[in-house]
Amino acid sequence: MRLLTLCAQDFRNLERVEVSTDARFVMFTGENAQGKTNLLEAVHTLAALKGFRARRNRELLRHGQDAARVSGVVFDGESRRQLSVELSPTGRKGRVDGKSPAQLEEYFASLRAVVFTPEDVAIVREGPELRRRFLDRAAFTARSGFLEIAQAFRGAMEQKSALLRQERPDRLSLEVFNERLAIAGARLSARRDRLVAELHAPFIEMHGAISGRGKVGLRYLSRLGDGDEAARAERFRVILGENLQAELERGAPLDGPQRDELELTLDGRSARTWGSQGQVRSLALALKLAELSAARRRGARPLFLLDDLSSELDRLRTGRLVDLLASLDLQVLVTSTDPQVLGDQPDQLRYVVEAGAPRPC
Repeated sequence: MRLLTLCAQDFRNLERVEVSTDARFVMFTGENAQGKTNLLEAVHTLAALKGFRARRNRELLRHGQDAARVSGVVFDGESRRQLSVELSPTGRKGRVDGKSPAQLEEYFASLRAVVFTPEDVAIVREGPELRRRFLDRAAFTARSGFLEIAQAFRGAMEQKSALLRQERPDRLSLEVFNERLAIAGARLSARRDRLVAELHAPFIEMHGAISGRGKVGLRYLSRLGDGDEAARAERFRVILGENLQAELERGAPLDGPQRDELELTLDGRSARTWGSQGQVRSLALALKLAELSAARRRGARPLFLLDDLSSELDRLRTGRLVDLLASLDLQVLVTSTDPQVLGDQPDQLRYVVEAGAPRPC
């Protein structure tokens, strides 16, 4: 999978941009605050129908504009497809070859992307919510059908939460929502577990390639235990039954997959607690590279979007990373203030970005 061209109009500070991206490595370099990361976010929006920084569509629109558009041509090795995303403050619309897809999975099948930014060190260092969010995004990137599973669980949880906030919640309605949660939560837990099993070996491999030292571990700790979906659903039913009275008293759900944890260890100890800043960076990057490696094993070839490469690793680790990315045979789009960070890697395009305008260099 390769992105051949990228066009953006009124996206962030990109007024009107058209660039060729037909290369193994695409570099956007220049001073800070010029729009390098905005170009990567435009690619991510094209792949996932949302940015990786913005929480609201409004944040993706150029100042003073009420709409934005991102488009690109994707080549999968056999055919080319034109993807486009139209953004407004209240919605977004993706098209494939000028037509609205019958299902979102058709759109997502055309382009996938994994992104790493400096802020991703928080996945390791901060609380479990960020690690659950990483798991769910990675599960979606691996299989777009996961989106439906996550939405079903989130919807049932929101409905139950609203019911618990009522002055006198109806117990029969709670039982109905609890059954929905048991089924949806079991599916969510099982898919997360499956993903971590796929990531485990490549995570160890990628960390070794980047860092060269330390024994790492990756484990999914589910509130629903192990086993198939039926066993997890039954365990969740027991948990929900045991917590019913406490939930009524507190007015909120108490337990379930919304409290699951992804455990990362370094030399047998919690990486969150014991890892140095450099070690945490290497672990966070290894997680994202494990996504890429696992995708290659499934026969998929997502893009890798790497923001601010030169700030995250020393020169030795940066060189190892670039060589590793070259060996994965994937398209990589990079931002950096150092125009030489890719070295003499073949098949690369370089652009200097100034005030939202990239030009070849």
